[in-house]
Amino acid sequence: MTRARATRWLGWTVGVIFIVLGIVEVTVRLVSDEPIDPSAMAWWSLSLIGGGTLVLLGSFVIKAPGIAFATLALGCLVGILATMWTVLIPILAISLVVLSGMSYGAQAPSSVH
Repeated sequence: MTRARATRWLGWTVGVIFIVLGIVEVTVRLVSDEPIDPSAMAWWSLSLIGGGTLVLLGSFVIKAPGIAFATLALGCLVGILATMWTVLIPILAISLVVLSGMSYGAQAPSSVH
């Protein structure tokens, strides 16, 4: 498997995991008998759903390499904050940032004077 293919696969996986976890968390909070806490709802929806969306945008939609990498890295950072307790998901997200950074470094124009 090439580095580009592994990066795309990992980007898809991490983005979808963040979004699914965010939807599940918000749904569980809405369905539970506990009173709804608006700050908790904002935290989970913005960190997981927003982070997953940023990962997918950086992986597949944005074509400028620098902006795509920054968007992807920001999405991973935001998603990691909400999923630190899982251990595996942050490792996947960090691996995605490293692979994307290596790909971005290979594509970045060199400054020749």
